[in-house]
Amino acid sequence: MTRTSHKAHPTPAFPVYCLDWADDEVVIMGGGGGASRSGIENKLKLAKVSKDARNVKYINELKLSSEEDAPMTIAVDRESKQLITGINASSSSIQAGKNEQCRVYSYAENSLAFSKGKQTISAAWSDDYPYQKHTSLSPNAKYLAVGSTDDSVSVLTFPALETVKIVKLEAEVVDLDWGGEGGAWLAITTTSSLFLYHLVGSGESSSLELKQTIYPPSIDITKVMFRAARFSPTSAAQPKIHAVLNSAPPARSAKGRPRKAWICTFGLVAGPSAAAVTTAEKATGTPVKDGQAGEKEGDELGRWDVLVRREVAGKPVTVFDVSADGKLLSYGCSDLSIGMLDAATLNPLLKILHAHNFPPTALKFNPSATLLISASADNTLRAIVVPASFAGVSPVLIALLVLLLAIIAGAVMRR
Repeated sequence: MTRTSHKAHPTPAFPVYCLDWADDEVVIMGGGGGASRSGIENKLKLAKVSKDARNVKYINELKLSSEEDAPMTIAVDRESKQLITGINASSSSIQAGKNEQCRVYSYAENSLAFSKGKQTISAAWSDDYPYQKHTSLSPNAKYLAVGSTDDSVSVLTFPALETVKIVKLEAEVVDLDWGGEGGAWLAITTTSSLFLYHLVGSGESSSLELKQTIYPPSIDITKVMFRAARFSPTSAAQPKIHAVLNSAPPARSAKGRPRKAWICTFGLVAGPSAAAVTTAEKATGTPVKDGQAGEKEGDELGRWDVLVRREVAGKPVTVFDVSADGKLLSYGCSDLSIGMLDAATLNPLLKILHAHNFPPTALKFNPSATLLISASADNTLRAIVVPASFAGVSPVLIALLVLLLAIIAGAVMRR
């Protein structure tokens, strides 16, 4: 595998839980100590990362209330220079019925300012009150998907934040991503299923329709669970989805067994079927039986199957990203490593064995895929240079070796 330049950078008294890039050089981070008396401040911070990954300069920050939650998720609209995050209000505000936890901030190199908010969590106050864990902005930046720990997903218009649809699931939501043709497909991933929704119409008159459900494959008789799923940006007409699958937690009798992790690429292997989604699936967004396909006859994309698969770790993967050009995949693992794969073949390209002291909490390629940055609750960032090319045996070298062997063989035969 290829070696590359990388360096750990401290984030003093600031555990980072989410990050995204404002541009090729500036990264936006969110984190902190939450609503506690730990003395660790909740913040949004901007930092400039050098091209060689050796320097990280903090250029701006916004301190948030210590009575509120720390930001745990972030998405960035680079064109309008706005970020969307999730921050629960104080317990007193929530009990008073006010918690606009989906928040939009404007940003610039020298400023960070609150713009507006929207409440998408309707639960009553409790010690385990839900929080916004996932945020995904559509490619055209007109729609926003927000997932919370009460197993619900709200789809909103952006920047108006008007509700399009609320989807209630019966399993933990682990990822959200927009993609497919026109960026009009939303993948809602739970531990047990990957749901594909299609956005129809525009603005406040738009609707979101469940079209298909993809189930975890059987891997070496091991029960697996989805951890993440992202559309490939390079194949909108014939979409592919890169997914992370972790071994399910073992039963008590099997404790101590390794919890392996795999990355799989799903693709279409057959045309649409005529099977219709059941009434129960339409109502809950949860499949009741195997075999559901499109809401209308022939309306779904077709039959999905695993095209390529690779085991990547002996412990669960915690974070995952796909480069904007669709050529690279990267993952962070609970064994503290960061790895990178070729998106087409899933061949490993590079691996950093001890990137952090705690499992990675966030991971993101910059827009040009020249830098990769990861974060952890250990108060560090790891900045990594993405090589322009990766080590391997070139076709020219192979041809020269074959020619040399042929010459040697000919010389031996003439003796």
